[in-house]
Amino acid sequence: MTAVCTGFGRCVLVALALLGSAAQAEEKDACAPGEQALKARLATLRTLSANFEQQVTAADGHDLQASAGLMQLAKPGHIYWVAEPPFEQTVVADGTKIWIYDPDLAQVTVKTLHRQLDNSPAALLVGDSDRLLEEFRVCVVPDAGGPEAQKSDANRMRIVLHPLATDAVYTRIELVFAGAEPRAMIMTDSLGQRTDIQLRDVEINQPVDPKLFRFMPPPGVDVFQDD
Repeated sequence: MTAVCTGFGRCVLVALALLGSAAQAEEKDACAPGEQALKARLATLRTLSANFEQQVTAADGHDLQASAGLMQLAKPGHIYWVAEPPFEQTVVADGTKIWIYDPDLAQVTVKTLHRQLDNSPAALLVGDSDRLLEEFRVCVVPDAGGPEAQKSDANRMRIVLHPLATDAVYTRIELVFAGAEPRAMIMTDSLGQRTDIQLRDVEINQPVDPKLFRFMPPPGVDVFQDD
């Protein structure tokens, strides 16, 4: 089966079987426990605003899609994600439901948010950290800087989450922090497709307009309820 994940919302909805590689298994055996490091960073994060750049790459290294936009998050479970043209998409979560609006398809998909926490790195940042520790093996791995590193970054840490569920969308999720600030979210699915989200102009724990997390489907679009 071949699947292409071409946006945050589509990534949320992709359903793939878990096919772990030998390299991933070796990393799991060797990784340093990261539960407390992740919990400490999520505990200090109440809101997040950032610009993002997203690159989707196939397992063979071929670039599939590049997009950019704005994201704003707030605990508990509030998400506002807008990708700019030519790959427009809006994702809004109000703590209970998540709406995924694709203008090119003229459709909105509505899902229960708690079922998406293991599929969406953005939702992971504003979800229940205790639940995360029940559903993921969490590791701290060396951070070599990578393309997302900035000269001003300090105290960088790369935290890797390996889902325990065999039907998880992603086989590996990386969260890169500079101090308390999230700087990147990198996901790999079972076919080796990689979604790399780099965050710029990050602001944490600043006021966020609650109206952003209320979504009304535009007139004339199809609305699909998928619980």
